[in-house]
Amino acid sequence: MITVPPKGIVFDVDHGAYGRWAVVHVTGDLDWTRSASLLDTVERLWDHLRDGCLVLDFGPMRFCDSSGISQLIRVFRGCQEHGIRMTLAAPPAFFRRMLNTTGLIQLFEIHETLEQALSGLDGWGPDANAAPASSI
Repeated sequence: MITVPPKGIVFDVDHGAYGRWAVVHVTGDLDWTRSASLLDTVERLWDHLRDGCLVLDFGPMRFCDSSGISQLIRVFRGCQEHGIRMTLAAPPAFFRRMLNTTGLIQLFEIHETLEQALSGLDGWGPDANAAPASSI
């Protein structure tokens, strides 16, 4: 992983399986100061992930406010428009409660861990013959 992301990229992104999937690691706070960066990051991936999968790793997230939820909905809609499967991995308890309270939990495929989310994707795993994951 690079330590200084390219301009406009706030979150680390791992690619794998020849462009068939990507993981966006949502770290820190997903609030009004950073939530637009989530959509910006994901928009850069849409054309490369057609018929693939986007995994949002919420394990490292500490906080989320309504602007973060709003951007998550935009990401979800964009993935639908581009034919991309979207999954959420390792959502913290507070975030899961937010999704339950708002009724949004029904929209998402949710996995308890990142490993579980990735286990069903082509080319991932210790026995996979795919190219190693890379980061941008």
